[in-house]
Amino acid sequence: MAKSMYNFGKHAREKARQQKQMEKAEKRMIAKQQKANMKTDAPNADSNTAGPEPAEETSKSIA
Repeated sequence: MAKSMYNFGKHAREKARQQKQMEKAEKRMIAKQQKANMKTDAPNADSNTAGPEPAEETSKSIA
């Protein structure tokens, strides 16, 4: 009986460690995507060609 309790605590710690790793990996992935989105969004806002692009998208969706 004492052995099973030892394994139970060990198993719980391992599951908690794995869960923490998964959460950290998810946070890194989200941060990476946001960083990529910021890089792609910033040049379009400053460029002069940003205006006609949405019009082209609108014409494609209407057709």
